[in-house]
Amino acid sequence: MATTEERVSRLEGGFEHLATKADVANLKVWIMGLLLTVVVSVFLSAATLVIQLLS
Repeated sequence: MATTEERVSRLEGGFEHLATKADVANLKVWIMGLLLTVVVSVFLSAATLVIQLLS
């Protein structure tokens, strides 16, 4: 029979591949940055299209 420490150690070892709260927070920052980049890109593309149509 395994001791409590051995069992806890095996359980903790199985969680190494899971994301931490810090990982999720970093992902949120990356997603918000990507969203901002997409919005700015769409705005600049629309402005370029309007300028070309008016010229």
